[in-house]
Amino acid sequence: MKHLRQSRYFKLAVTLFLTGAALIVFYRIATDFTGFRDILYTVESIISPFIYGFVMAYLLCPVYNLTVRKTYRHIHLKNRKRAFSISKLIATVVSLLVLFGVVGGLIALLIPELISSITGIIQTLPDRFDALTAWAEDVASGFNSPAAADALDSIVRNIEDGVLNWVQSDLMGRIGTYMETISTGVIITLKTALNVVVGVIACVYLLNSKEKFRAQLKKAILATTSKSVSDEIFDFGNFANRTFGGFINGKIIDSAIIGVICYASMTLLHLPYPALVSTIVGVTNVIPFFGPFIGAIPSAIIIFLVSPLQSLYFLLLILVIQQLDGNVIGPTILGETTGLASFWVMFAIIVAGGMFGFIGMVLGVPVFAIIYYYAGRYIRRKLERKEMPQDTNEYIEFNKYDINRKDVL
Repeated sequence: MKHLRQSRYFKLAVTLFLTGAALIVFYRIATDFTGFRDILYTVESIISPFIYGFVMAYLLCPVYNLTVRKTYRHIHLKNRKRAFSISKLIATVVSLLVLFGVVGGLIALLIPELISSITGIIQTLPDRFDALTAWAEDVASGFNSPAAADALDSIVRNIEDGVLNWVQSDLMGRIGTYMETISTGVIITLKTALNVVVGVIACVYLLNSKEKFRAQLKKAILATTSKSVSDEIFDFGNFANRTFGGFINGKIIDSAIIGVICYASMTLLHLPYPALVSTIVGVTNVIPFFGPFIGAIPSAIIIFLVSPLQSLYFLLLILVIQQLDGNVIGPTILGETTGLASFWVMFAIIVAGGMFGFIGMVLGVPVFAIIYYYAGRYIRRKLERKEMPQDTNEYIEFNKYDINRKDVL
């Protein structure tokens, strides 16, 4: 049997079988994408607690490791295994306190501000219509043509009547539909809350057992692959961890700083809803490149309903903060974490965001950075075998400009 497995024909048969199976699976996915997507959604809903747990454990890992490192040195017990267990217990408690503190703080900060903003918008909406009507009347009085003035006044009246009719007929008439939607939302919220609770438990297990899980995975890889392949797998894992860890942790710190700066600036300028708006700006800042603008648009609309002039001040403030983040704070914290040029960052965000939504916009950059790195390494190896230069500048030409490449590079 061993000789059969080592036979060239046996290996060829296995290769053909696996290739055929992969083609069949690909064909089924291509011809029945909806069914395949439903299967993915079902699997995702089942394992979502473990996904939450993995994400929380990955983000809390630096806090956990730092706490274990610090406490283990200060626990003076002869039984070092017991000292290590106590350090892990303390690190688990500290990590959970950080998690609950951040989430609870955001909830305590946002909920009152959100209620206040909704109440304020409802209360100020009639005044805005009155102000719009008064403005229209002032503008109309400056027209020499009575027909033009009547037309402008009619447009304003129609807008006001249309909004009021929508509130009275459509909005109030669909209370039953809205209640059903709210009930469904409550059920989904409760299910999500349960998944989060299970995710927290999984997070605790992952934090305390990550060394063992890593050892088991390493043992399986070493047992099933050659040394060269296993070395490549370990190298890939370490590089991916550095790229993801550096980028995600750096963006979280960067976004937190931007949120604090935005809150302090809005408070000094007496702009409305500083906590709510600063949280929106901070969260969306996790998205590279487009993040500040994505957060600024809904925030500016919220402020506009209170004061159009303050909305303009806010947009100018966001422009200043974005420049500060892009030129000072971001490069200082992130450095060259991804190694991607600005064009490829924008490309990764647009493509990944279009395919996977918000998660794709956040994770698209580090994923593309890994692909870019290994594609570049593969090309460099091929060029090295052909004894050709590996520096990209060697292939840049400026003949169309009548410029010598060596003069400008």
